[in-house]
Amino acid sequence: MKKYNVEGSWPAVVTPFDDNDEVSYDVLRKLVGFQAENNSTGLLLMGSTGEAILLSPDERKKIIDTVLDEARGKIPVMVGVAAMTTKQTIENAKYAKEAGADLGLIVQPPYIKPKQSSLYKYFKDVADAVDIPLAIYNNPERCGVNIEPETIARLARHENIVAIKEAGPNPYGVMRTVELTRGEFNVLCCDCAFYALIPVVMASGGKGTSNVTGSLCPREISTISKPWTNYDDVLNMREALYKYLPLIRMMYSETNPVPLKYAMSLVGADVGKPRKPLMELSEQNQKAMKQTMDRLGIMDEDSYQKEYFGRK
Repeated sequence: MKKYNVEGSWPAVVTPFDDNDEVSYDVLRKLVGFQAENNSTGLLLMGSTGEAILLSPDERKKIIDTVLDEARGKIPVMVGVAAMTTKQTIENAKYAKEAGADLGLIVQPPYIKPKQSSLYKYFKDVADAVDIPLAIYNNPERCGVNIEPETIARLARHENIVAIKEAGPNPYGVMRTVELTRGEFNVLCCDCAFYALIPVVMASGGKGTSNVTGSLCPREISTISKPWTNYDDVLNMREALYKYLPLIRMMYSETNPVPLKYAMSLVGADVGKPRKPLMELSEQNQKAMKQTMDRLGIMDEDSYQKEYFGRK
């Protein structure tokens, strides 16, 4: 399999729900179009932001089918396929491949805390069994175990494993991964401000971000996520990052995707509430989110977000 070049901005798509807690598939299609029109490189589906763990198997399949149908010919899609067992992860990856996904994303199994040798075998067994490019998703805070750089470097030699999304508070670990893979592996990171990964990843030769904030501000996060090829890229990234850092912080003020869903509702995206047991954004953070978005011009009636979601 030819190595897939994963770079730029890959915003994570929320799962919209209606007032009866059913998935809003028409809104989901509109979210795909918003990203395709506004400079995102690709989409991440069925990640933490998509509340994948709160979806039934049938909902997951229908969401995958809907998004891939809408995205076809417009924008690449990376689909989260991880499950608690190797067998189910392989089945999920095969389904994503048959549905037309460009890549599969696999996070380490949560709760059971496998050792490094078990993690290596888990990812390798899936990669051996499927014919789709795969990205590793290292999310130690949610899963309870870190995928160490040495394990990542071993997995990076596998033909089907083409990238990693780093989402942990360990900038040195990201640097070590780049060092061990000699800069030849596609390293992306999340946009959590408190982890401070973006400047480290981009300066280390990383390829971009798979992010939350880009779901609301795809144009600006695309600038932040552009791989550096000259000093203008550095300056543009720095300017955009520090301008939008207050908003990026707000996106992680409570459990993702709670702040994002509220923010998107403010620009007319009918994404609904988070699925229980997640609760709506607190009143204090609702006020702070409105103020932050207003200062950035996102709340203006002529903002590109309001223009898009106001279309009939």
